[in-house]
This record gives sequence, C-alpha cells and structure tokens, in this order.
Amino acid sequence: MEFNMVVTYEPGRENVEWVFQQLNSCIGTTYVVVKVRPSIILLKVSDPYDTWLKLKKCLYKADTAVHRVIPVDEIVDPLVEKVAKKAKEYVDKRVPKDATFRVTLHGRLYRVDERGRLVREHSMDAVRAIAKGIDRRVDLKNPQWTVYVRTVPVHKWFIVAALSVARSHVFKNIRVGEPAPPL
Repeated sequence: MEFNMVVTYEPGRENVEWVFQQLNSCIGTTYVVVKVRPSIILLKVSDPYDTWLKLKKCLYKADTAVHRVIPVDEIVDPLVEKVAKKAKEYVDKRVPKDATFRVTLHGRLYRVDERGRLVREHSMDAVRAIAKGIDRRVDLKNPQWTVYVRTVPVHKWFIVAALSVARSHVFKNIRVGEPAPPL
C-alpha cells in the first residue's frame, strides 16, 4: 500500500464528505484515495509538500473538519531500528547542522528481542533511539524541525510507520499558524 499524505479529521460520516469537498476545492482531483478509515484518510499525491502548502493556504483560518495534513517521506516497517536509520538519512539531507529538532511519535513502534520475537517498544525509548543517531541539537519546546513518525493501520493486522522530516509548523493543526514553506 503506497501513500504519501495522511489527512486527519474530526470523526463523523458527514465530516468525510466535507473533507473531500474541501480537498477537491483546494487541490482539485489530483490525488488518489488509498484508504479511508475513521478520522484518517491516506492519499497518494504527486508532491506531498507542495500539496500540503496549497491546503495550508486554502484552509488557514477556515471552518474545516481537517485537523492535520501530514506529508509522508517514506513508509517503513514499524521497527525502531528501521525508522531510526531512515530518519537519520532524511535529517542528514534536509536539516542544517546548526538547526534544532525533536522527534514526535504517534503510535507504537516495535523491536525484535534476542529470541527473535516482536516486542512493543515503550514510546519514550523509541523516541530516544530515533534521536540518538541524529547529530543535531534537540529542542523539545521550540524545535525548528521535526522528525514525525505515525503508525498507520493499513489492514486488520498490518501496520506501517509513516516517516516525515520537515519544519515543525507542518505538523501543527492546519488552521493554525501562517502558511510558510514546509522544507
């Protein structure tokens, strides 16, 4: 299952229709709907960051059911080691050496224990493991950049981790904050 944008919204059947009307009016029908679940829509778009900026400009201070629009850089298995490796690659490419960052985890990641079993990792341990390999200064209160990891159920017993590395304002509510470049 391939997607590169996550849209979260207020629950309710009527809100799904409203969100799609707003998506169509803001960006047209230039997207493919991959999956619709309660309060979450997975989309495939040509450029997730350009689409995010268009939606931000369109929905800023608007009356909308949309909470967040999250551009996704990569889909990885929800294993701490794999997420940490990919996060480091994206941070090394995008984030200036003197910039600050934080790691935000929405959901659960796993690790493989010494007996080869899949074990749920504590959230703080997963965040620390991801941040440990990144050679930038951590700022939890006011970071310039965010490594955002969200686990997304794509089938009944199958989840993936959606990884994004962008400026921190990208991961705030779509209605809050002036529109600004995401990268």
